[in-house]
Amino acid sequence: MNSNQITILLAKAQLGDKKVMDKIYQLLYAEIKAIAGFQLKQLKTGETITPTVLANECYLRINQNKAFKPGSRKHFLNCLAQSMRRFLIDNLRAQESAKRKGQYVDGGLTEMVGDHDVSFRLMDIDMMLEKMQEINVQLAETLEYKLLFSLTFPEIADVLQISERQVKRRWKQGKAMLLSLLGGESSGKP
Repeated sequence: MNSNQITILLAKAQLGDKKVMDKIYQLLYAEIKAIAGFQLKQLKTGETITPTVLANECYLRINQNKAFKPGSRKHFLNCLAQSMRRFLIDNLRAQESAKRKGQYVDGGLTEMVGDHDVSFRLMDIDMMLEKMQEINVQLAETLEYKLLFSLTFPEIADVLQISERQVKRRWKQGKAMLLSLLGGESSGKP
């Protein structure tokens, strides 16, 4: 994919040209679909949502928002990722409401944060990331890319346009904050 081409198209979209959004989506489609695929692998919803359906549904949602203007590649991917997360959380809430039980994330998160004795519901992760965003947006964003979208450190560095070393530093700080928040939640602290 040509980074300059995406930058030019994003500038046009920023000026209000909604037609270029489809082209941006096409150029980033493989990355977007990979993010959607990872999200779906983490969930066992029992639904027939495919990565293609999830990617397209969430793209349509943000593209129909007349006020949406992607400022950068990072912003565009962040908005799609947030839309995917919200879409899946909404589906889980609907299922939980119907079945009265939550959906758990398998393995990956507990292995990444280094605590094998803990399992997390996706809604708990979502709530913790929202709390973290109130405290430190950069750390929450890094955790989201690593935990929910399974991006590598170099991929995160590329998306965030920072060094891989900075990503690793944020990752360590974010994990510590997440574990602290989870510790507070389990002990009943606010």
